[in-house]
Amino acid sequence: MLTPSQIPTDGRTLGYATAKVTLDLYEDFQCTACETFTITAEPQLVANYVLTGKVKFVFHDFLTIDPADGSTTESLDAANAALCASDQGQFWPYHDWLFGNQYSENSGEFTKDRLKTIAQGVGIKDLAKFNSCVDDGSHNADIKAAQTQIPKTWKGTPTLIVNGGAPLADFDYATVSAALDTALGVTPSPSAGASGSVAPSGSVAPSGSVAPSGSVAPSASVVPSASIAPSAATSAKPS
Repeated sequence: MLTPSQIPTDGRTLGYATAKVTLDLYEDFQCTACETFTITAEPQLVANYVLTGKVKFVFHDFLTIDPADGSTTESLDAANAALCASDQGQFWPYHDWLFGNQYSENSGEFTKDRLKTIAQGVGIKDLAKFNSCVDDGSHNADIKAAQTQIPKTWKGTPTLIVNGGAPLADFDYATVSAALDTALGVTPSPSAGASGSVAPSGSVAPSGSVAPSGSVAPSASVVPSASIAPSAATSAKPS
């Protein structure tokens, strides 16, 4: 998915300030179910609710993949890198690239070097500042503090919350859109979620690919190392 650039953003908030409904997204950038949500449901939700000004998304870190012994910290490092991108107003493009570059949990997909290389593809404005932020773990303390505020009853990601309510039972389009429609006080359209209901041009990558146009493709074409070659590793998948 490529988040439509015409939608206003404020840090990790995507959508218009006047939106009546808030959808809070609690995710881990290594979470494969979160990638599935990003590929299958999020594009239609963005097209039908965010782009139209009805709903705004707010992203939160919910670290579920890093091992308890702290032997690897790729979820934390990816979350910190995304906040480093947010410091420069580029959280959502970096978000798209992270979910477009998953391949295997805790196996080097989000090393600090790779996170820096992804930033080059995103077009982060001040790479020196970004790289320093990644190396220093500038947002780690805040991310860790936020984890202590997550209810123990929340067992996995993605956890989706509409207007501060209880977690939704599932993250498929039908479940989420029904909850949003209820919050908006509208009757769902019979065509909502149908195959013809897609995000604007450029916002949905075909064939399950979440890699933005010109980005690094998910799956075997991703270079599983610290560096991503700017030519061979970039996706040939159209937007």
